Amino acid sequence: MKIPEKYRIVIHLFYYEDYSVREIADILKLSESNVKVRLTRGRTLLRNVLKEEWDDDK
Repeated sequence: MKIPEKYRIVIHLFYYEDYSVREIADILKLSESNVKVRLTRGRTLLRNVLKEEWDDDK
């Protein structure tokens, strides 16, 4: 929940709902390349948030 919604939605659809990039593009009315960019940026943001949480627990 700590990453922006536009990234969270694509990550959820891709990993939890098992939609393809093309299907997500159709659902959200975006280009396939835009979906790929959002997935990449979302993964990076998520990785950073999880790393911060991990470091805080130490």
